[in-house]
Amino acid sequence: MWQFMNPSTEVIENICETTLEIAHNMGRLFFSDGDNILPSKFFILLAVYRSQKCMVSHIADVVGLSSSANTIALNKLVAEGLLERIKDKEDKRVCWIQMTPEGKLALEEMVHKRNAMFETMLHDFSKEQLCLFVQSLELIREKFSGIDQI
Repeated sequence: MWQFMNPSTEVIENICETTLEIAHNMGRLFFSDGDNILPSKFFILLAVYRSQKCMVSHIADVVGLSSSANTIALNKLVAEGLLERIKDKEDKRVCWIQMTPEGKLALEEMVHKRNAMFETMLHDFSKEQLCLFVQSLELIREKFSGIDQI
């Protein structure tokens, strides 16, 4: 039986290996070679969609990319017509990032693919298993939100 108060090294290693394998398989299924979907593209589009319009620094904070990587990714998304830069009417030094209709459509397709993947994975879970799974994920997310570094 696992020691839940103080997880053993074996339990921690099992969790690490399992989550790594899950992440690998999700990436393989969701971000397949034939698609034009990259993880950074998905997360940037999602961040802009949730904010309606935002500044470049907000995207970097939310997505966790370096300033240079963020700029490169944004330039590609603008060139692809998925995002647009809008100069602030009152302060020309300020540049807003906003989603285009094409960007919204691309994000909707990505979200649909993500949701279909999870529906396939979770379709045979019982209601109790799903509730426990969601509660566990929410607890882990909450713990991560309180950690800046280890």
